[in-house]
Parts: sequence; C-alpha cells; structure tokens
Amino acid sequence: MVSVLIFSYLAYAVLAADRGATASFDAQISTARLEAAADAGVATAIHRLASRDAARRWSIDGRPHRLDVQGIEVVVSVEDERGKAPINLMGEAELRRLFEAAGAPGPGLDRLVDGVMDWRDNGDRVAGQSLRNAQRGVRPRLGPIRSVDELAEIDGVDPALLDAIRPAVTLFFGDGPFSPRTAHPLALAAMTAAGADSPDAIARAREIAGQRTALEVSTVSQVGRALTLRLTARDGRGRVFRRTVVAELTGNRATPFWIRAVD
Repeated sequence: MVSVLIFSYLAYAVLAADRGATASFDAQISTARLEAAADAGVATAIHRLASRDAARRWSIDGRPHRLDVQGIEVVVSVEDERGKAPINLMGEAELRRLFEAAGAPGPGLDRLVDGVMDWRDNGDRVAGQSLRNAQRGVRPRLGPIRSVDELAEIDGVDPALLDAIRPAVTLFFGDGPFSPRTAHPLALAAMTAAGADSPDAIARAREIAGQRTALEVSTVSQVGRALTLRLTARDGRGRVFRRTVVAELTGNRATPFWIRAVD
C-alpha cells in the first residue's frame, strides 16, 4: 500500500512538473510572438513615416495607429520630440511654466526650478541644497540630465508630478525649432509662454484625446527629427507587450533611419 502511494505521488509530481514546463513554454512563445509583432509595428511605422506620399504618411502628433499582425493587435503612436520641452535646454521661465502647467503648487515652483538648474550646473541656487541632497543620499548630475526618470531625484519632484511631465519633456530635441503643431499641451504651455489655458494648448489636448479631428495629411517633414514610437501589442488571451523606440529618419537610402533609444 505504501509503495502504491509513493508511486502515485511520484507520477503526480512528474505530471505537475510537465504541466508547469508546458505553461512556461507557452508563456515564452506568447511573449516572443508579442515582441515580434511589436518589432513588425516598428518597421511598419518607419516605412509609413518615410512615405513620399503625404496621404499615406503617418502623422507625428501622438494619435494612435492600429495594426493587425497575424491576429495580434498592435497600437502605435508617434510623438515628435521637437513637440516636447527640451529639459536640458530650458531656462527658468520655461521650467516654471512647465511645472505650473503640470499642477505644481505655487510655493514650490521656485524650489523645483532651482532644483533643476542646480542639478544641471551646480549653481547652488538654493541655500542648503547641497546638504539636503547629501542627507537624501542624492548626488546631482552636474551636467545634462540623462533620463526623464532622473528628475525624480530632484527635491520636490514627486511621482505624480513626474508622471504629469514625463510625456511633455525630451532628451532628444536635436537641432531645429520647437514645433507647436505637433506639441504636447504641457510643452506648448511651457515653450510658448501662452500657458496651459491658451486656445492652442486646449486644441492640442482635444486632438490627443480624440475629441477633435486633426489634419489627416501630414505635411511636416520627418527627416532629421527624432520621433518616439510607443507600441502596445495585445493578443487574444489578454497578454500585453509594450515597447518604446526613439528613431530618426535620415533621408539616406543606404541608412534610412537611426535608432536612438529602445525601452
């Protein structure tokens, strides 16, 4: 009887291990399919952005584009980095407008602005700032900010504020002027001195939210400007894979694009 029980237990353990291995293998296959679909979405987006036909060229104003990749839904949005606020190039007034438009309280605006300026150039603008950073175990960059998440280290930037400004700031602005036409509303408020309640900022917020139809034909040249591709791949079983790619179209047939960053 004991032998039968032992063999039964061993058989159950083997079957359970097989089921676990099968489930793990199935999950790996699903993840690989989702990742491949996202990669296909990147290739499709770059192809459509580089199209010489303006009617077929994708817009770069953040609106979603939906693709079906062998039964997997891939949603792609394209953001123009020149339509964002260049956090490493912004002056005091622009930083103040950015934080104010993002909902930072009035009494804390000076601390936020001075914190970013100090982080970049060690100006020691705030009395005791160096000591407070040391007490928090934070070492300022003393140079250009290298990631948007780095802003979380600045005194006064809490998670809610960081989430609010994250889509509106960039490290990949490049050469050329700010683009109000493709701008994020917060960036528009910061960079144009018009404020978050300006007609242009309100109109852009409505376009992004889908409440107003944006211009369907893209006449903005995408060559030489960094573009962020945000992709979400979702299969019929509810599994999701997300990818963010910063690409730049070169206009060169031999090397038509560069990948600046992948997350």
